[in-house]
Amino acid sequence: MTKLARPITRDEINAYHTAGVVLLRGILSLAAVNELRRCIDDAVATLHDSPAGYDLTKITRAAEVNDKEKLSADSGGQHNVAAIMDHIKSSGKPFLFDDMAQAKGSYLLDTGIVARHKAFRRFSMSGPGPEIAGALLGSEQVNFFGDQIFVKEPRTRERTAFHQDATYFEIEGNDCCVLWMPVDPATLESGTIQYWRGSHRSGRLYKPNVFISQTPLPGAEGESLPDIEGHLSDYDIVHFDVEPGDIIVHHYRTVHGAGGNNSRYQVRRAASLRYCGDDIRFLTRPWAPKQLHHTQRLNDGDVLTGPDFPIVWRRRHEQEAA
Repeated sequence: MTKLARPITRDEINAYHTAGVVLLRGILSLAAVNELRRCIDDAVATLHDSPAGYDLTKITRAAEVNDKEKLSADSGGQHNVAAIMDHIKSSGKPFLFDDMAQAKGSYLLDTGIVARHKAFRRFSMSGPGPEIAGALLGSEQVNFFGDQIFVKEPRTRERTAFHQDATYFEIEGNDCCVLWMPVDPATLESGTIQYWRGSHRSGRLYKPNVFISQTPLPGAEGESLPDIEGHLSDYDIVHFDVEPGDIIVHHYRTVHGAGGNNSRYQVRRAASLRYCGDDIRFLTRPWAPKQLHHTQRLNDGDVLTGPDFPIVWRRRHEQEAA
């Protein structure tokens, strides 16, 4: 049985492949939205328990006043935060902040919630996401690949630098999609995602950055991403105002970014779920963020397998033939 509120159309599948991004309006049921919202709120409430959970606003404020003690306190998990802040400073590239009179909100993120939150794991593995990925990728089967949550509270100044997911991921191939699943209304004012339409088709792989600055991750390889933030009109940038129940799906090579949350009252909570299809293979990228929740290490060229990358969907040809 389908877990979607409506079927995915052929036009939506074509848009994903052509533009590298598609809005699936009203694809989630109210029950699914409420379940995901509870999961995100639970994850935020236990952010301090996660070795990959960060308050990026707290970090940027500590960096601005060179508070080494606070930065070191955040450096024992997924990232060496103190070293990254020094790296940003030495790069000469600034933090990306929206200009607002009263910046008081926080930008929160966490990675690998599936490893510590049973309800979120169930939603990611057995919820609507695998069926959506199966429809868009056209693969025989779909593997779960990863997850994050992103929360921007009202009056959050931190932008999310334009970036390309592919070079943060230790995989290669074409069949990987990312589902951005908001549980609040989101507009440009509150920080909905902006996409460089068609950028997935160029074949270019760009250096991954540190999210809150255009500074590339230490040791990252690839082409330098242009200053999209400073020249938006030079690129085919699209965005979608969304409501709970909508999902935006993009190809993992589609370049995207977001502003801060300039709204006075509207929080912007969203989950990002990643799924892979038939042609994806493991590829080591030494600069990629550590996935501390993983239980295995694959070799280059391996298909995704094992408890970290379970098969979550298979195509049923007998139903298609019927």
